[in-house]
Amino acid sequence: MIIRHDDKLGETLLATPVFQAIKQAVPEVKVEAWLGNRWAHAVSASPWLDAVRGVPYRPRVVSYWRWASTIRQLRPEALLILRPDTLSYALISCLAGAKVRVGAVVARRSVARLLTHVAALNPSVHQVEKNLAVAEAWLGQPLPRHPLHYAPRDKAHLPPAIEQLSGRYAILHLSTGGVQPQWRPERFAAVGSYLMERYSLVPILTGSADAQQAGESCATALTPAAINLVGQTSILELAEVIRRATLVVSVDTGIVHLAAALRTPCVSLHFRRDYPVENWYAWQTPTVSVSPPTYCAGCTRKACRRREFICVQSLHSEQVVAAIDALFAQTPFEPSHASK
Repeated sequence: MIIRHDDKLGETLLATPVFQAIKQAVPEVKVEAWLGNRWAHAVSASPWLDAVRGVPYRPRVVSYWRWASTIRQLRPEALLILRPDTLSYALISCLAGAKVRVGAVVARRSVARLLTHVAALNPSVHQVEKNLAVAEAWLGQPLPRHPLHYAPRDKAHLPPAIEQLSGRYAILHLSTGGVQPQWRPERFAAVGSYLMERYSLVPILTGSADAQQAGESCATALTPAAINLVGQTSILELAEVIRRATLVVSVDTGIVHLAAALRTPCVSLHFRRDYPVENWYAWQTPTVSVSPPTYCAGCTRKACRRREFICVQSLHSEQVVAAIDALFAQTPFEPSHASK
C-alpha cells in the first residue's frame, strides 16, 4: 500500500514512478495507492496499480479507527507513506497493526517512533528521488528511475479552437492558484510574441480562475493570434491541450509535472527559494528551468517572505526567451517550421 495523500496534482504525479518501480521489482505484489481525494482520478487507470483509493489530506481524528480498520482488512505486506513527517497516516497504520510501516522524517522526530523503517532523504535531490527512497528503504535495493505517468479513466476532447492547430502551438500557463506568485502578464505576452515571430507557434493562454484578469491582459497584448483558455478548461481538457502542444511555459506548479507526464517539453519559472529547482524541475522530459536573478531580503530555502516579490519583478522576458531557444536547441523541434 502506497500513501501519497497530498491535495496537489504535482505531488500525485511525482509518486507515479514509485508505482512502476515496485510493480516491476516485485511483480507478484498487488499495489494499492491511497491518494488525495482531489487528484486520485489522475492515475485511476494506471497500469501499475491494482487499486486506487481517494483519501483526505487531513483526516479527522474521529475517522482514524475507520481508516485503520480498512487497512487491517486489506492486510498489506508493507505500507509506504511517501510524504515526509506524516503523523496522521503513520498513526493510522500503527492502529491498524501494519507490520511494515515505511516513511521519511525531516522535522517531526515523533513520527519516526511510529515507523518500522525510516528512509534517509537527500534534501538536494528531486522529489521523485525522495519518493523512491521510501520504497528503497522497504526493499533494501535501488530501484530504476521511471518517467511520470498520467492515466485518468475518463478522457476529454480538445477545445474546438485548438483542434485546427495540429500541435503548432505553445502553452503559456499563467497560474494554478498555488503557492507560486504570478509572473507579470506583459512579460508572458512578450514571450508569446517571440514564439509567434521566431517559431510560428500560436500562444495558448491557460491557468486557473484566479488568473483570468492576467489572461485577459495578456490576450489583449497578443490579439488576434492568441487563444485565451484561462479559467475555461477542466484538468482533463487541459491535459489534452498539453499532450498536443509543442511547448509549455509555466510558473512552477502542477502543470509542469503534468507536462512531464505527457512528454511535452517545458520551460518552468521558479520564483520561490523554498521550492528549489533541483527538487521540482520537469522530470525526465526536455526542460529548461529559469530562476530570477534577485530575491527579496530575508528570502531563504526554508521560507518565502512574500513581500515585494522582487523575484517576480527581476525576471524579464529575455531570460525566458533565452531558455526557450536553449530548449529547442536540444529537442527535435524542426527549425524549418520556424519563421525565417
